[in-house]
Amino acid sequence: MFDFMYDLPEWAMFVSCVLLVGGLSAAALALMYALRRLWPPGSHGPNMVNTMLSGILLPTGMVITFVAADIWQQDAKGRTAVEKEAVAVADTMRVVKFLPADLREQVTGVLDDYIREVVENEWPLMGEGRASQIAEDQLETLMVISVRIEAGTDGLGVQRAAEALRRYTMAIEKARNQRLLVSHSRVMPTKWIAVLVLLFVAACVLSELHMTQRRPLILSLTLFSLGFGATLYLIASFDRPFTGTTIIEPTSLSVLLVRG
Repeated sequence: MFDFMYDLPEWAMFVSCVLLVGGLSAAALALMYALRRLWPPGSHGPNMVNTMLSGILLPTGMVITFVAADIWQQDAKGRTAVEKEAVAVADTMRVVKFLPADLREQVTGVLDDYIREVVENEWPLMGEGRASQIAEDQLETLMVISVRIEAGTDGLGVQRAAEALRRYTMAIEKARNQRLLVSHSRVMPTKWIAVLVLLFVAACVLSELHMTQRRPLILSLTLFSLGFGATLYLIASFDRPFTGTTIIEPTSLSVLLVRG
């Protein structure tokens, strides 16, 4: 629903969200003005609107809170998955030191290629909800190497190193799968529609409440647009942890690549 915003600079994304709520407010004002002309308010209209304002803002805030909570959870899952993947890669690098020189170079080469592929190619692909098949193949290569070493040697130390290599490769794969799952997460369109409808209704109530007072009307709708526009910006910017200005960076994996 907000796909076009993720190609914008951060400030432009913020302005777009404010303008979106401002557009809803303008539409609400036009609707209530037309209704007032067609159906003039009675003497008890303002009291009803005053009561309804607090009644509509409460569910609006609750719905936005629920949507935001889902966003924070997904963002936390993404960051945790990246850190677990980096830890598993670091553990693999330590285990490789106990392998014979020829095997050590082979495993280190595949591991370095995996990190580089993830950082340089898979990270941009995740913004589109895709993954790198090359990274997948490199993990499979690491698994095959560990199994071949484990089955083809009689040395206890090398066998245990191969077992650890297989275990840590599985940990890398598990963390990567979790990272890719988070990259597919999106706020459902139905949730966005519910939030926008509630904001529209709240703007209608504000418009009706201050229709006869120009200054309070303009100020209330402007502050309403700014406040809830900032809220939508915060939710939308964190909606996709691997896309946009709030992207989760592969810093921990990049550090391991430099160390390697």
